[in-house]
This record gives sequence, structure tokens and C-alpha cells, in this order.
Amino acid sequence: MSDTPRTANIYLGSPFYSDDERKRVDIAKDYLAQNPTVERVFFPFDQNFTDPNETAEEAKGKRSMLWREATYQNDVNNIVTATVGVFLYDMDMIDDGSAFEIGFMRALHKPVVLVPFTKHPEKEKQMNLMLANGVTTLIDGTTNFEALKTFDFNDVPANPVTGYVIL
Repeated sequence: MSDTPRTANIYLGSPFYSDDERKRVDIAKDYLAQNPTVERVFFPFDQNFTDPNETAEEAKGKRSMLWREATYQNDVNNIVTATVGVFLYDMDMIDDGSAFEIGFMRALHKPVVLVPFTKHPEKEKQMNLMLANGVTTLIDGTTNFEALKTFDFNDVPANPVTGYVIL
């Protein structure tokens, strides 16, 4: 892969609510930085928009329309310019935002690499049909996360989801 040019423009999607999820993102960014096919990684929370008129007191869990619109447009624009999506998917706590982003990327005919994680590998693995058949390839995050270092993101072959009960 040493002759392979760095051309992959990655949209890195992940929930970012728990310490485990934030730690996974840092590890994934490190692995992708080592990958010889990756030119750029966009992670939405690295470019978080701040509405100067919104204060924590006003928000009370609700975000301003300006913040919502700017954040949505920033993420969608980066999905459009990405060449491939990499999604760190928490199978124990499904994230609607990641599901939307995956669907949007596939609607644009862009490959999606799903990297699922679970804290309960002993349980029977289950996945929704739309997610299982919607992604291009799967890299098991629980057992093979380091594959992000060497995966050829310039040529993303189909690797259908297997080993899951499809719901």
C-alpha cells in the first residue's frame, strides 16, 4: 500500500455522549491518521458551531434555530464532500443521528464502513435490516478496531454484514 496515494476524504461519524464514545473517536482519529490512504478526516464535533446569542441558561436542553441550522448544514456539507464514511456505531445505545448520516451517505452512493461496538459481546448480535444492508462493509470494532490503520479507503469493497440476527 506504500504506492497508494492519500485520496480518501473521511466523514467520521459517531455518537459523542459518553466517555467510551469520546475515547473511541480519539482512537479512530489516531488510526486513520496512520492510514496511508487517508488524506483528511472530518469529525463533526471538532467543528462545533456556537451561536453567540445562545446561553446555557436560555437553552435548557433546547438549541437555537441558528445553532441547529448551522450544525446540520456543516455536517451535510461534509458528508457531500467526503469520499467515504466511517461510523463508530454503539450497538448498545442506537444513535439516530448516525443512522441518518449513514442513510444520507448511501443515498449519495458513497461507501460506508460500519465499525460496531458493544460492551456485551456475549449477547446475540442483532442489527436492523436497513443498517445491515445499507452499509458497504463492516469492521468489528470490538475485535478488529486497529484495521482502520491499514484499510484501503481508496477502494472500499463490499463486505456484507454477517453474523448478526437481522431485524
